[in-house]
Amino acid sequence: MQVLIAYESRGGRTRRSAEALADAIRERGSEAMVKTLKDTTAEDVERNDAIAVGSWVEGLIFFKVGPAKAALEGVGRLPALGGKPAAVFCTYGFNPRDTLAKLRQSLETKGAKVVGENASHRAHPDRGAGELAERICASQEAS
Repeated sequence: MQVLIAYESRGGRTRRSAEALADAIRERGSEAMVKTLKDTTAEDVERNDAIAVGSWVEGLIFFKVGPAKAALEGVGRLPALGGKPAAVFCTYGFNPRDTLAKLRQSLETKGAKVVGENASHRAHPDRGAGELAERICASQEAS
């Protein structure tokens, strides 16, 4: 299985989360490609069996919290995903609120089948990477 991990990161924590997910996928015997959403091409999506999309949480503490605008724009530029297994992840400082739900919805709108999600605090961007990798890899075995 080959997994594309596309992310939006401003401070580097979401990048570290993406790299931790890639390491966990590789530990399970699959391949992983890590790219920023901005640099992700239609060919990257086509070449991989699954996709994971990550963002940092943007907004104010009590309202307007969600995925970074650039992350949603990046997902909007992706080609149709045609039932491809997908996962979403985010890094947050205070509370992710509905960030994962918004990322999930954006991928489902593109035709992905979201099989897992993970939110990790910015102090521990690698937390939950193993569990998310397990769900992504299991999605290929189930199909």
